[in-house]
Order: sequence, then structure tokens, then C-alpha cells
Amino acid sequence: MAKKKICNKGLISDLPDHCLCHVLSFLSTKDAIRTSVLSKRWRSLWQLVLGLDLDSRDLGLGFSSSRFSNIDEFVKLVDKFFNLHIESWIHKLRLHIRTFGSVDYTSYLTKWIDAATTRRIQHIDLHCELLFKVAVKVPLSLYTSKTLVHLRLVRVNLVSADFVSLPCLKTLHLEMVRYTDETTLEKLISCSPVLEDLTIIKYTEDNGKVIQVRSQTLKRLDIDQWYDRQYGIVIDAPLLQFLRIIAYEIKNIKIINIGLTAKVDIDANVLSILDPNDLTIRSMIRDFLIGISRVRCLVTSYATTKDIFLYMKLEPLPQFCNLSELSVICSISNLEMLLNLLKSCPKLESLRLKLVDYEKGKKAEVMSSTVPPCLVSSLKFVKLLFGYGCGTKLKVAKYFLENSTILEKLTLKNDYKEENVKHIRQTLHEIPRCSSTCKVVLYS
Repeated sequence: MAKKKICNKGLISDLPDHCLCHVLSFLSTKDAIRTSVLSKRWRSLWQLVLGLDLDSRDLGLGFSSSRFSNIDEFVKLVDKFFNLHIESWIHKLRLHIRTFGSVDYTSYLTKWIDAATTRRIQHIDLHCELLFKVAVKVPLSLYTSKTLVHLRLVRVNLVSADFVSLPCLKTLHLEMVRYTDETTLEKLISCSPVLEDLTIIKYTEDNGKVIQVRSQTLKRLDIDQWYDRQYGIVIDAPLLQFLRIIAYEIKNIKIINIGLTAKVDIDANVLSILDPNDLTIRSMIRDFLIGISRVRCLVTSYATTKDIFLYMKLEPLPQFCNLSELSVICSISNLEMLLNLLKSCPKLESLRLKLVDYEKGKKAEVMSSTVPPCLVSSLKFVKLLFGYGCGTKLKVAKYFLENSTILEKLTLKNDYKEENVKHIRQTLHEIPRCSSTCKVVLYS
């Protein structure tokens, strides 16, 4: 049989310029510049890429191994990019500006963003990491881009604007951003009619008192509020599919409307740090629980679970009639409260439970004799995880095995490698099961 001829065709360098530029567009500008040493063909190709992805620590114009030596060198390269594409559309602008002393970059950013927004820019990513807390302001042209699809801003100042219009913006990421008043953020959200993905990481004291998220198109919302009792969150997003909130010691979380099939991940505490006897606070917690009671999937942290349990001692929980998946962290001393929570979840199909022993010295409560309805009619999957110090794994597993009528699988994580795994398996095997088809999986 004759050997096949080796063909030299199909090399990447044989592709036309526009294809090679498309390949280079997936690289940072630093790496795209490095390809210029491959051959004469590649020497200037990086300059044709319709995007700039540059870190101020990247290589200088001389392609040496050193970083930019001063602000002028960095600015020169960015200016050169815009001069090369003075009549071209620009797809992407990503600038990570690290400190050059106490230089204010506002004038540079204004020039570059003004130029980008007139050239049909779709992606803007600005990260200013400066010393001396220099206030870098973004220009007003950013608020009226007709083509911008993705906007990420980190450590910049948003100036107030009377008019905001971002008709194509789908993704907005604001991290440690300062703005002069609450309406700036509200306008960015409400004046983006196709916005789908919003992330807000907020920590500065001079920002507004309330995060107002009102959108008829938003599908994903991620809020990291940090710690501050003077702040609040209001959410009105009927199409929301995913909501994640991290907000310790927050003043208020008000959920007016979210999607019925939404997944909600809450790590927050309100009631445990405020006066539970205050009827206003109690009403606020009630409204919050009602707001999340319609969701399909709920994930709660230890702090949130404590708040829910504390509320349950004061007033009855609303019914979580649509909830099919629940992931919860609670103390081993609150097993009875957990079962009371499950009684409010009549259609629960999957439970992921992590038991911890943060409240040292408190013993696990006796499991309730009244079985939650979901164990009889809907619960199919249970996953049990135990933190260090929890010695009740078999007791909890036994409860679910003996009382879950249609359970299909119980997964038990064993964190005690020194324990006799064979003995645990034998004990689990000997527990009578209410569901004859249930499988038990033990893993370390």
C-alpha cells in the first residue's frame, strides 16, 4: 500500500488576513504583539485586530520583557490603536490600568471611550487599580452607546447623567464602582431595555442607600453588598431566572417580583442582628419570605437559615408551593426546625443538607414524630453533608430512609476518614427503608 503524501497545505499562515485577525482577537494584545516575531507576514497583523486588550503591566512598544516604563508609553500604544482604526468599527476595548503614581486617567479615558463609542463598540471592560484613591470618571458618552452589548467597570466613578440610553446592552458588571447618587445606577438598569445579566459588587460608603433593580428583561442578578446596616435592596424583575445575594447585616431586602422558576441563592442576615420584637422588621422579613416563596430552587447559607428559623419561632412560614430543590446549611441543634421548614415545602423533590456544629455544646434535637408531607409525596433525592464535629449522620440518614415513601437516592458524605466505613455501610444497610427502590451512596 503506497504511503500517503505529506501535504504542507493547511498551515495557519495560509489563511487570509481577516481570518488571522479573528484568531488574534481572542488573545490579549500583549500575546497578539508577540506573534509579530513569527514572520514578515505576521509583523503587522496585530495592528489590524479590531479590539484592544491591554494591561498597563504588559509589554512596551519595544516588545521587551519589561513592563511599560511610564504613563506616556502606555498612552502612546492606546492612542496608536485608535489612530490605526480611525475609520474602522471597533469590537472590544479592555483596559486594566494599574497605578502610575497619582496620575488622573479621566482625560485619557474620556478620549478613548468617546472614540470607541463612535465606532460601534460592543464590549468595554475597564479596570482602574490606582493608588491614592484617584477618582477616575467615565465620560457621558458611555451612557448613550447605541451598540454596546457588554460593559464591565471596576473601581471607577460614574458621573450623574440626565439621559441614559443603552439599547443593546445585555451584560452589566459593576465592581467597587462609585456613583454620585442612586439614580445613576437605577438609570443604567432601567434604560437598558434588553439587559439580561447584572452583577453589582458594592462596598463604598458614598454610594446610595438602596440598590434598586427594576427590569422587565433581566434573567440573572448577582449582588454582593458586603456589610452595612444602612443599605437596602429592592428587586422587581419578573423574568429573573437566577438570583444570588450576599449581604450581611443589611437593612432590608425587598423582592417585589421574580420569575416563578428562578433559582435563588441567599447569604444574608437581617433578623438575627436587629430586634425581632420590632413589628416593622418582622413585617419586612415576612415580605422577603413571601417574595422568595414562589421560586423553584432555593439555596440558603447558615446565616440565612438562622434568620428563617428565628422567624419561625415568631410567626408561621409562608408555603413554598413551587419549591422543588432546596439546599440548606443548619446547625445539628436545629434539626426539629429544619423539619418544620420542610413542612412548608409540599412539592420538594431534592434536598441538599449540610449540618454544622457551630453552636458548641448544644445537642441535636429529637427528630419530629410528624413527618413533613413532602417526604410522603414528592421527595426523591437527599444529599447529606456533615461538617467537622457532627456525630449525628446515621441518625439523620435513618430518619429520611424510614420516612421517605418515594425516595430514590440518599447520598451521605463521610468526613471522618478514621471511622470504620465498613461499619457505617453495614448500619445503613440494616436500616429499614420506606422506599424499596432507594439507593444509598456513601462517599468520603
